[in-house]
Amino acid sequence: MFGAQQLAQILDDHDRWLAAKPGGRRANLAMHILRGANLSHRNLSRAVMAGADLSDAILAGCRLEGADFHGADLSNADLTEACLVAADLRGCALRGALLDRTDLRGADLRSSDMLIPVPSAPATDDGGAGDGTSGGGIVFRQAHLGRALLVGARLSGVVMLECDVTGAVLRGADLRGADLTGSVLRGVDLTGADLSQANLTATRLGGALLAGTRLDGACFAGADLMGVELDHCDLSGALLDEARFSRALDSLALDMRHRVYEHERWIDSGGSRGARAELDGAFLEGADLRGVRLSGASLRGARLRGALLAGADLTLTDLSGADLADASLRGAILRGAALGHACLVAADLADARLDAADILEAGGRSSGRSWPADLSGADLARASLWRAHLQYANFTGADLRGADLGQADTTGVRFAHARLDGVVGLDRTFPASPPSIRVG
Repeated sequence: MFGAQQLAQILDDHDRWLAAKPGGRRANLAMHILRGANLSHRNLSRAVMAGADLSDAILAGCRLEGADFHGADLSNADLTEACLVAADLRGCALRGALLDRTDLRGADLRSSDMLIPVPSAPATDDGGAGDGTSGGGIVFRQAHLGRALLVGARLSGVVMLECDVTGAVLRGADLRGADLTGSVLRGVDLTGADLSQANLTATRLGGALLAGTRLDGACFAGADLMGVELDHCDLSGALLDEARFSRALDSLALDMRHRVYEHERWIDSGGSRGARAELDGAFLEGADLRGVRLSGASLRGARLRGALLAGADLTLTDLSGADLADASLRGAILRGAALGHACLVAADLADARLDAADILEAGGRSSGRSWPADLSGADLARASLWRAHLQYANFTGADLRGADLGQADTTGVRFAHARLDGVVGLDRTFPASPPSIRVG
């Protein structure tokens, strides 16, 4: 066990290491006993604490991005408002840990012990747990678990109130009786998970994968299921009072379907047949437009809140001022698109292409010129841009507070006057202005 002076020296050396100053050394606290230690508000990003005993430790407000906690004991630790983005928490003991407003985006929580002993009970006829353990007692409040790896996690009875779990992987997880009230579960992979008797009241599940998920007795009252693929999902035993679902393209007004069809003819014929879609101000909230081809269309001010546009081709499309809040644009092609002053709050743009579009001459030949995507003044608060292609995009004056730019390509991006508080994954060493780009 470290003395106070020795621990203080290790923490100071780690600060110098993070700042690339002489004499710095990465903190290695692996296998050490730090029970009850007060490390609040320290920067221990990328520190090695594998196997350490941090039970009852105070880590509130601590920066722990990329830290190695493999096999560590964090039971009853205070992790309030701690940042554990991309941390390795495999095999950790987290029983009784305080996880209020904790940021666990991209963290690896596989095999973590989130269980807490409860009085033993016999197995129930409906397959309920009778092994004396459950996720009861684990409470996440307003925590960020986006892209967290929780494959096969045993979380029956866990409480996740108003948490952001966007893009998390919960395949095969046991979430029986879990309370997920008000949480954001956009793009979550729940394939084969068990959500029997779970409370999903007022959750947002746009783009979530529920194939093979057990939903007997699950409550989706007031839940947003727009964009959820329900082809292999059995909702017959679930409670769906006031739940909202996507509107398939076939269910839209005949005139709207005709315009989309004519636009695709216009694209395929190089403009000789069909007609360019003029859909300014169109009401398309919750519409299922996956894979639709609307490149070059005009959708200025369109209402696309909660729409499913995954894989859609929106190259050079004008979406200026459009409302795309909570929309799923995962893997969409938005090269050179105009999104100035658009509302993209909590939108899912993971793997989307927002790089510059090539300007073609007659006959389809490249002109050697490019047109960058314009997101100036756009509201992207809490949006997911994970692994997005953003080369040379214009984010001047955009609101990116709380957005996830993990693994995004930000080469040449313009962030002048953008609001970047709480952005995850952004390299703040980007140049003030991008290299020159030929604009047509």
